[in-house]
Amino acid sequence: MLKKSRHYLLFIIGLFISFYLEGALMHAFPYLLAGKFPMVPYLTVTWLIYTILFSDRKQNIHIYWWAFGIGLLYDSYYIGVLGIYTIIFPIVVLVTKLILEYIDENIYSSIMIYLIDIIIVLVLGYTGGRMSHLVYFSGIHFFAYAFGPTLLLNLVIFLLLYFPISLLFDKYRK
Repeated sequence: MLKKSRHYLLFIIGLFISFYLEGALMHAFPYLLAGKFPMVPYLTVTWLIYTILFSDRKQNIHIYWWAFGIGLLYDSYYIGVLGIYTIIFPIVVLVTKLILEYIDENIYSSIMIYLIDIIIVLVLGYTGGRMSHLVYFSGIHFFAYAFGPTLLLNLVIFLLLYFPISLLFDKYRK
């Protein structure tokens, strides 16, 4: 029981740290991340995906509810309109779990899953922003200037943190 609670606590603490760091990075490097090629570090999504990849599949940590709740917090704190990331985060969790049913987890499949998930977040986030009139630039502008840099930034973050986070989850799994 202690093993499960430590793993659950790791997930919750990591989720809130990633949520906070995401905003702190955007605030600390506004000219670097919001210049001509705007980049958004989706650390919260990254933590959700790491949790799915590195957690024991049999453990019930209610990740859908946590994804919904952190999406609601994300919308209210960062976006100002409820519903966009409240829906996107559980969709990403669902897609990740569905893909993992058919392939084994390793670094290469994890990269593929992560890229699919970030593309889903970017496209649905842009679509939700357009529908709620939060985003006024065109789809061509989005794909030409924001999509690639954001994808690249998040892939670099994912790869840099992959093995340390894997070791962290292994430590609290035992």
